Amino acid sequence: MKNTSNPYHHFLSKFKHKKILVIGDLILDRYLQGNCTRLAPEATVPVIDVNLNKDCPGGAANVAANLSALGAETTLCSVIGADGHGTTLTTLLKTLNVNTTLIINDPDRATLCKTRVSSGSQLIVRYDEGSCHPIAQNTTVQLIANIKTVFDSVDAVIISDYDKGVITSDLISALSVLGGTSKKIFAVDARDFTRYATFEPTLIKPNYAEALALAQYKAINANRLEQVKNWGKNLYEHTRAKNILLSMDADGVCCFERGRFSFHCPVPKVANPQVSGAGDTFMATALMALLSGADLSAATTLAVSAASVVINEAHTAVCNIERLAENFSEKRKLLTNRREIKQLISTYKAQGKRIVFTNGCFDILHSGHVSYLKGSKAEGDILIVGLNNDESIKRLKGLQRPINSLADRIEVLSELSCIDHIISFGEKGDDTPVSLLKQIRPHVFVKGGDYRHKFLPEEKILQDMGCKIVFLPTVANRSTTNVISKIQQNLGLSNANTIN
Repeated sequence: MKNTSNPYHHFLSKFKHKKILVIGDLILDRYLQGNCTRLAPEATVPVIDVNLNKDCPGGAANVAANLSALGAETTLCSVIGADGHGTTLTTLLKTLNVNTTLIINDPDRATLCKTRVSSGSQLIVRYDEGSCHPIAQNTTVQLIANIKTVFDSVDAVIISDYDKGVITSDLISALSVLGGTSKKIFAVDARDFTRYATFEPTLIKPNYAEALALAQYKAINANRLEQVKNWGKNLYEHTRAKNILLSMDADGVCCFERGRFSFHCPVPKVANPQVSGAGDTFMATALMALLSGADLSAATTLAVSAASVVINEAHTAVCNIERLAENFSEKRKLLTNRREIKQLISTYKAQGKRIVFTNGCFDILHSGHVSYLKGSKAEGDILIVGLNNDESIKRLKGLQRPINSLADRIEVLSELSCIDHIISFGEKGDDTPVSLLKQIRPHVFVKGGDYRHKFLPEEKILQDMGCKIVFLPTVANRSTTNVISKIQQNLGLSNANTIN
């Protein structure tokens, strides 16, 4: 994995060869897509001229497929029917490098299949077929025996319970006993999380509706974030889960640790999300991240990123490790989440990286800026640039500034290879980067040489934390003010010539 100095790439580099056991309900997701231009003559129903027929693994099969795509050695324990849908599903899984040898073919069951018929982006109808009643007792005994053959050799267990009959009470009791004799990570995604309270799961992922039912509160249409922040204790008492990642679709993910609200992770906006299977991708990625040493904040960030990939796909999909790594490439320089910043800094310091911080407006980028930023990076390993936001610049420079908006300035600075991360700052009453410095605690703080004999509001806090202050020489006659003056002068001459 390239760029392992990036903490997210550091975790991703450890994904490979993690051994994961997946237990749960298998579903074949089938998509029929085509064009609708007429109604049937025999009834007032649309006619779809199908031009695409696609099969995808769903349910626990999708979890396993995502884990495999992320680099895990994945074994799937479940039950399907001895039928065509079952054959299609196991064939798909084998091509995705999922171990299917412990899947039981039960002639008395029909494999679950969900068929979605759509025209363009519009879903017309979904029809489901297959067995949903609990598996037979003798099948449960065989399934438990299969699980025992691999349980000791895996790093973690993930249960994907869609309430379709595979996860029986006897199976849960057997897994609880197995889990009690080990320290394995147990991740659970279920319709009813109370069934797994005896496990004290490492990780669960309820959605808003599921959490609402657990907490026994009433749904609200606005400010769901503020509502669920107070649910931690209640959810913990019902589930006994150490970590709860409560997903609220566009409202992001609320994270709780042992019943206490920890943080909120926002999610990217998507115009027409295809949410089927996104939760499976989220859960698989979060589990892999925790196994690879990430804390809950970093694990959630990675999981949100992976889920954002698949909701942009037309069908149930997986996010492979290469695609996930792209989301955390060097071009992903802007940091906005304070918990993410904390995780990054902690990881960099653990790796022995020397962190350099500088700040400024960087309104119209010129050669003096570039020289200064290159010199700043030379003082250490990681260069973090604090960038005054637009309101801050107006307070400092006047209402005519900035010339370039914050978004434009970020985009330009992001193309400089010497910059590792950019953080915007500035609020009424404090246009200094002091709060950022307290959080980052850099090894080196850099300012231009023209500040050497000026008052620095940051100086005392830097001295208190033992941070080295470096003043770099400025390039003569290179400043944003000079650039603006030159433009104004040239425009004045041009206007005069035009008038004459």
